[in-house]
Amino acid sequence: MTHVSDPTELAPDPPESEPPESAPSVYETGPNEIPDAVDDAAGGEASYDELPDLRSNSLVARAWRRTVRRPLDWIDAPWTAQRIVRTVTTFLFLVVALVITLNVVHWDLITTNNTPTGGDMGAHVMAPAYLRDHLLPDLRLNGWNPYWYDGFPLYRFYMVIPALMIILLNVLIPYGIAFKIVAVLGILTLPICCWAFGRLAKFVYPIPELFTIAALIFLLDDSKDLAILGGTVKSTMAGEFSFSIALSFAMLGLGLYAKGLETGKYRGRTAVILALAVLSHGIVAIFVVVAVVLMSLVWMDRTRFKYCITTLVPMALLTAFWILPFTSGSAYMTDMKYEGRPNGANDSYWKMFFPLDVTLDRIVFVFALIGFVVCVKRRHLTGAWMGICIIALGVLTRFTQQNHTNLPVIGLLWNPRILPFINLLRYLLMMIGVAEVGRAIAWVVGRVRVGMAVAAERRAGHTGAAVPLPTGFAMTIGGAVTAFFTLCVVLLMLAVEFQVDFFGGGMVNGRYSLSIGSGKDQLVLYKERGTGTRGLADSWSRYNFTGYEGKSAYGEYKQLVDDMAGIGKDPQYGCGRSLWENNTDNGRYGTTMALMLLPHWTDGCIDSSEGLFFEASGTTPYHFITAAAMSTNSSNPVRQLRYTDSNPALGVKYLQELGIRYYMAWTDEAVAKADQTPGLTTIKISGPWHIYQVADSEIVTPLATQPVVVPGRADDREKWLELGTSWFQNPNDWAAMPVSDGPSDWQRVNAVVDPTRVQANRVNVVVPDQTIKPVALAPVTVSNVVMGNETVDFDVDKVGVPVLVKVSYFPNWEVTGGQGPWRVAPNLMLVIPTSTHVKMTFGRSATDYIAYLLTLIGVVLLFVFRKFVPITHRSAHPFDVPALVPVGLATSGHELQAADLGTFDDAMWQQDATPPGGGAVVIAPTPGAVPESEPAAGVLDDPEPRR
Repeated sequence: MTHVSDPTELAPDPPESEPPESAPSVYETGPNEIPDAVDDAAGGEASYDELPDLRSNSLVARAWRRTVRRPLDWIDAPWTAQRIVRTVTTFLFLVVALVITLNVVHWDLITTNNTPTGGDMGAHVMAPAYLRDHLLPDLRLNGWNPYWYDGFPLYRFYMVIPALMIILLNVLIPYGIAFKIVAVLGILTLPICCWAFGRLAKFVYPIPELFTIAALIFLLDDSKDLAILGGTVKSTMAGEFSFSIALSFAMLGLGLYAKGLETGKYRGRTAVILALAVLSHGIVAIFVVVAVVLMSLVWMDRTRFKYCITTLVPMALLTAFWILPFTSGSAYMTDMKYEGRPNGANDSYWKMFFPLDVTLDRIVFVFALIGFVVCVKRRHLTGAWMGICIIALGVLTRFTQQNHTNLPVIGLLWNPRILPFINLLRYLLMMIGVAEVGRAIAWVVGRVRVGMAVAAERRAGHTGAAVPLPTGFAMTIGGAVTAFFTLCVVLLMLAVEFQVDFFGGGMVNGRYSLSIGSGKDQLVLYKERGTGTRGLADSWSRYNFTGYEGKSAYGEYKQLVDDMAGIGKDPQYGCGRSLWENNTDNGRYGTTMALMLLPHWTDGCIDSSEGLFFEASGTTPYHFITAAAMSTNSSNPVRQLRYTDSNPALGVKYLQELGIRYYMAWTDEAVAKADQTPGLTTIKISGPWHIYQVADSEIVTPLATQPVVVPGRADDREKWLELGTSWFQNPNDWAAMPVSDGPSDWQRVNAVVDPTRVQANRVNVVVPDQTIKPVALAPVTVSNVVMGNETVDFDVDKVGVPVLVKVSYFPNWEVTGGQGPWRVAPNLMLVIPTSTHVKMTFGRSATDYIAYLLTLIGVVLLFVFRKFVPITHRSAHPFDVPALVPVGLATSGHELQAADLGTFDDAMWQQDATPPGGGAVVIAPTPGAVPESEPAAGVLDDPEPRR
């Protein structure tokens, strides 16, 4: 659509049809609205035939409208030339995006029944299967998992929605295929959701179509700094598939929210979709919160405030069952202490926000700036919101870097994780700029053609009045040309610069080099790359989806798993925890995390001390301290710990402290040291692996000395880490084991920092502030220890004497037949038996019940707000206030003047208001206003008339 200021300007085609006068406004809602039939989310057409049927709110009528009538009405609407061009363009763009993404993720491998691997994805395989087999049968969406880190609360600190999707598909198809389909779901749907966002947010053709291309650029971004931060194909293949799913939900939900702020509709589905985005990934949840708050402020007026409240309150409550337990339990998580960016002399915010080739960054920035300026100028609020949101996210990136260790809960956030949202919004704004430039070119071409025709007519002696003006169809063709030209350029750049193999069978190495410019400004269009440095998105997905079974070392891996399962079944040894030497050569099995699946393959008989969800257990730091001591080359991923590498004499004590029964060594150095270390006994050799039994590694053990209580640290993550690592690595500083609480007669001491051992970027060593008086305990025999998935049972021959339970502490643990449990260093549990039989159970806390109750209230509010809280906006745009004209005045030829508005109070704006003296209120357009079929927000609004 263009603005017409003189007869030579391009004018849009007239509306193809107008709704009957009796039809209510598409912006009105209420008990008598025509639900959904008059407002298609994708810009489709709706029929006003048989209005009584459409007004029926029965379940059958609604199902008929949404599944049958709407598609039929869309098909039956007049197929003008404009509509045909737009529909074909949309269809082709969505198909191209789908074909490209399907080929990049290798759809043929997705349908192969194997077990996906690669990066974190190879370890993610365990969690949904555990949810399916152990938690859901007990009607739980989260619960205890003993497989990793001496146990951890599964799906309390990680997102459950993608896992539920996998389980739902697994009902129909094999688990491996179901897992892979869900893993690529965010990749396949992001272009579609970005297109839907453009349509719902009323962006004019071809901007929504170009949004699909923006999504492709984002997905296939191969830049070093953004490839694995979230949302892209690479990050998804690295294991962040929950992030990509959440991002698709977020874009769709934000589009619905923008539509609702315009029309007052879609509150229920908007709340549900945004809640799914929040529940699918915690980082995306931060983006959603920032985005909806800013969008609400941009659109805010009185009725829209009511719309925001009645949409966002249910949304927040729907997420309460996960958000509330997550935040309340954050003290029992592990902060990996990733250093924020920028970090180092060669890093900067400039590199963070502009990670591409300099020329590409300039192109993207210029077009994005044009898009933002145009949105502001045209008063397209959602477009302006995107630019505002980018600025706010940039500020948040800096704020979280500067305050990384000071923020509650969000202190776990690594600030580069915000960059994907900035990048995606920037690409979307860029496409608005591209469309605006294309529109300007089409406008200039149209004016030149008209001018040339008029000049020719005048040279022939005519006035030129007979020269036809360009129509809206000409602008549609211009938009189509712009869209397809952009598509070709983008695909060329992706193919040659990022070397994305869209359709299979592409070149392995480029043979030519083509560049423009030199130095830092050089734009490399095509360059030779070696296969070792390509790291292409399609090669990552190929690697992952050939599965564990497709790797050359699978036979060795399978033999090791079978041997460990056999050890667990052997009565001489039995089930138990294992720690395997940390080594990058494990990647031969498909991922360095392959042995995390030992409990998955052995049905929980052989647990892995190391697991994927690092932050989800408070015992994680102590595992990696132990792994460092037992490995030749350990990764030591938890920053700021005081590691001692390759020292099994020390490591065996750690293994015993954590109740780890088996040690698996790989390298010659580790094997040689283990063979000479007391407490380790070789029981089997499987390929290159030497398997040892660890002596004195029982799960429940009596204490020889009464613990001491160290108050004030258990609920503070950093303070407890100081205490736990100090006891774990320096037990000689403590004459008794420190515990968070206990009987009143136990000695109380405070822990203070030892100034002689303070080191920069290292966890402090703390010591007791007074001399501990050791109190000897009576000997106790522990027997019949039985470990369940969420239970620990054992017997003692004497009550009243504390025993140590080597299971990760969490507040949900309850004890029957004993006092406690209390949190004891490093991060285990202490119980005082009051009965000879003690049973510990991971239960539901009061917080859990409150959280589920709040979610139930959210569900109820969805229906209450829909039925009893209708929303009627004064206009489709908060800055466009319509004039209200009494019918009698309008029919008598009276024109409402500005002063007349003062005679109406706020009640006059309501749907059922009656003006003074009787009569109905009708909304009359203000002078110069654009008809309702072409809202006044300008060129960025969708001009296609409603049906």
